[in-house]
Amino acid sequence: MNATASEIYVASLLANFFEAGWSVQVLLGDMTRPQYEASRLARPAIQKHLRTMATTAASLPPDVRDQMPKVDWQSWEDLGDHLPPRCPADRDLVWTVLEHWLPPEGRELRRYRQQLPQLWRYRF
Repeated sequence: MNATASEIYVASLLANFFEAGWSVQVLLGDMTRPQYEASRLARPAIQKHLRTMATTAASLPPDVRDQMPKVDWQSWEDLGDHLPPRCPADRDLVWTVLEHWLPPEGRELRRYRQQLPQLWRYRF
């Protein structure tokens, strides 16, 4: 069975979001906040991946987002307004994302990938 362009688009977006999140976790490792903020290499790369996640969340069709209600898509989308962080509040938000949002959202996405494989599958 052939996938429609919109199915391939959704699968691509979900893969981008998931892979960007994974990349952030790998780059961040076990860094503390001071280590993260002092990093001249990892910090910009992490922010780039977070931007990808924000843009991807904004691009996902609402009906797809609705199928995964335990992922706070709107907050991910809104994160884009704070990247790159330009003030202390933005930096605090980014650290909150890294420390508190990313791990549970990754677990939820893995669960949804098992429950809703049709959203993640490329079929040509």
